[in-house]
Amino acid sequence: MFGASYSSVIDIIFHPHERAFFIKWFGEELHFPMPLVMAFLAKGAELSGAILVFLGLFTRPAALLIAFTMFIATLTANLGENWIIDGGFTVSYFLFALILISEGAGKFSLDYFLSRKKTSGLSTLNKIP
Repeated sequence: MFGASYSSVIDIIFHPHERAFFIKWFGEELHFPMPLVMAFLAKGAELSGAILVFLGLFTRPAALLIAFTMFIATLTANLGENWIIDGGFTVSYFLFALILISEGAGKFSLDYFLSRKKTSGLSTLNKIP
């Protein structure tokens, strides 16, 4: 997810040919208003969400962002003709994001480390007579 999103965001910014592709795809095929803005928001959400989930930082909000993006992608772009190719990916990303929303990142994440550090600092304050 990270590699494809990164290249898409870079392509939207720097390559006019790819920018025209996203304008056509989001505008003419998907009928989104402001297609370039919508494409940048969708790919930016995927990119930032993937980075945050990979780091284990703000995992639940990042997973919520990914789940929302994949839900919209499934409903708009993948229902119908592209379901066999792309629909399985967006649905699986959506389901994985729901798991991260409900379960969190786990004990090998920055979220766990930061929350543990906060609670250990509070417990030492409570021990002061």
